[in-house]
Amino acid sequence: MSYYTDDIETHEVQAYTNSTNFRTEFRLDADKMYMSNMRLMNIGFKEDTAVTRAVNRLVGAYGIIKSLSIFDDNELIDSLDNFNLWSAFSCYNKKNDDNLSTNYFLKKNNMGLASQGVNPSIDATIDVVLADNTADSTTGARSWFDISAYLDFLRQSRFVPTHYFKRLRIVIEYETDIKNLTPAHTDAVSSLEPLLIVDEMKNPDVIANVLKNYGTIQYQPIETSRVVMPAVPTADLPTGAGDEGKVQEVTFTIQGFNNKSINRLVMMPVGQSVSSNLYGNLMAQAVNLNNFQVRTSEGNLLQGQGITLDNQRRKMLTDLYGDCDDQVGAVWLQNANTVIANDSQTLGLLTPFAVKLEQDMVQNFQVTLGRKTVYNVSGGDQSTYRYNQQMHLHFFAEVLKQIVVNPKDMSYRISYV
Repeated sequence: MSYYTDDIETHEVQAYTNSTNFRTEFRLDADKMYMSNMRLMNIGFKEDTAVTRAVNRLVGAYGIIKSLSIFDDNELIDSLDNFNLWSAFSCYNKKNDDNLSTNYFLKKNNMGLASQGVNPSIDATIDVVLADNTADSTTGARSWFDISAYLDFLRQSRFVPTHYFKRLRIVIEYETDIKNLTPAHTDAVSSLEPLLIVDEMKNPDVIANVLKNYGTIQYQPIETSRVVMPAVPTADLPTGAGDEGKVQEVTFTIQGFNNKSINRLVMMPVGQSVSSNLYGNLMAQAVNLNNFQVRTSEGNLLQGQGITLDNQRRKMLTDLYGDCDDQVGAVWLQNANTVIANDSQTLGLLTPFAVKLEQDMVQNFQVTLGRKTVYNVSGGDQSTYRYNQQMHLHFFAEVLKQIVVNPKDMSYRISYV
């Protein structure tokens, strides 16, 4: 049976306001029954010069979006801050075939691995590794996505009745850091003006039934927080190859998740001195791990010191989120003997941490990260070396919220549960 019938009408919604490289807002009409499969089209950017540049290899055209939100007037229903950093994790959290066969074309990224080698029958090299996607001044890097893939309210509510949400707004804010868009270059870019596609239910019997039974919607928005891991203190910085391994351990108290029920949580360490000319700063920089622990008022979440080995980190991640597309060397610590091409831009840049809390109304949320120093054999300021540098630790937590509607007066209430 076809999804689209005479009962469903598709609309192209133009932006209510659009400010290049700053913000775009869409507004939907009141007293309509919209489907939740809302799509944003023409997402991306174009170069302000005629020179073609490679797009961020990890996140593709989605790197242009810094945050995505859905409001009813000024009431926030769901949002995702640091959209492009979370989208980068989502690109990593895919099977290789998905990235190779789909996302290269859909998202304009380049995470799929392909084979290269020699065909013995013709004694010729076979090279099927994809080239980077590019953006240029004529066409730009264009993509689209289903908003419900990022805003769980839309995933959990098949219909979005603006009889309740009378002033529904979808707001995009754009990334301004060029190195997260075209990481190897500094040429200015301009965000493209997106288009919103929505489906409206027209069948009056269906509309009446939905309004009568809309009830309670429970959903898990992804909320974010960030703390700063300072650079290794000068007294602890290594002075030579034999002077490595001093532990810097810092415990952070994070207030933003208190009084909220948390399911899964991802932490992405992002370096501040070293970025990649392939991924920009939309990646999780490896640390020379000593220990990682999460605790609440109920005690430590993990036994002992917590995660102390990278294999433990990877197992926890894949247990909670499934397959991840590990590029060659994605979790390695770079050293002087590395022989992978472009190693300084690829090694140790895909190493997020993940834990599952399943705790109601968390209190006294704390995270401890311990890392060991590494000596930079190339010399220079050891405090800015990738394993000793200052880092921003970005947290993405699934929190539980609900919307309770009152059909009698067409009101609703949003709360954490």
